Formats: sequence, structure tokens, C-alpha cells
Amino acid sequence: MKQVEADDLGDFDFGALSPGHYTLMIASPWGEDRFDVEVLQLQMPTASVTIDVSPNYPDCTGGHEFISVSK
Repeated sequence: MKQVEADDLGDFDFGALSPGHYTLMIASPWGEDRFDVEVLQLQMPTASVTIDVSPNYPDCTGGHEFISVSK
């Protein structure tokens, strides 16, 4: 289990994760939500991943999306 807090820009870093299935829990002042995540072994290292958790926002807009950027 790893726990990190996002900075003022929403950035955080878990560090290197081994391939496998994980549960990502997002907690905010208005509630929390859990996401099932599969981490795959990639040929190119990932520079960043954007996680859209906007359904967790009060207006319930957006969708659960993961957008990765390779180095």
C-alpha cells in the first residue's frame, strides 16, 4: 500500500509500480472514489499520467480517463 498527497497543482508520484492490478482511491473534501487500475510493462518509460476523476467533483461531469505520456 502506498499513500501520497497531491500538491497544489494536483501532481503526485507513487514512484515505480510493478505490473499488476491495483485499486486507486481518490479522497477529496466532498468524498472519495475507488478505481480499478491495471499497470502494464511498457517498452518506453512513462513520463506522466493524467487521471481524470471529475465524476468525483460536485457537478459529476467528466469521465474516468487515464492519459499517459511517454518520455
